[in-house]
Amino acid sequence: MKIHRLDHIHIYCGHPEDSVRFYTDVFGAEAIGKARTSRGGTMYFVRLGGLALVLAPYPPGLEPGTPPAYGDGTYQRGFGVAHFGLHVDQLADAVESVRRLGGKVLSEPKEHAGLRFAYVGGPDGVIIELLEYNGEWASLLGAPRAA
Repeated sequence: MKIHRLDHIHIYCGHPEDSVRFYTDVFGAEAIGKARTSRGGTMYFVRLGGLALVLAPYPPGLEPGTPPAYGDGTYQRGFGVAHFGLHVDQLADAVESVRRLGGKVLSEPKEHAGLRFAYVGGPDGVIIELLEYNGEWASLLGAPRAA
């Protein structure tokens, strides 16, 4: 099997239009289109850091729940994906921008092994890690180091 790239992240949303506004207003994502779901709803596509996010309404019979308490980059109870990460140049500035634009800051910037990071909450119970690379992490992931 040949994998070309990670194609998209699909997020079920209580209010997809609000989620589109969050990702475009807070993170500068680009709205790239919309399409009908197989059940007649509207799903939206945004490009964030080169990756597509698909923001779609819950299918009939499924409803959003209240996320459990937040832990260290994930929820205290849960399964599967803990969060997705966005590489940023200046972490402190990025966190302040999220706060200024009405986003929820779940943890203030921390540093570990040359990696600076903070967690913010998106709509629909999504946790987003903001990362600033220095040192070993940058070379492991092929990311440019912060200036």
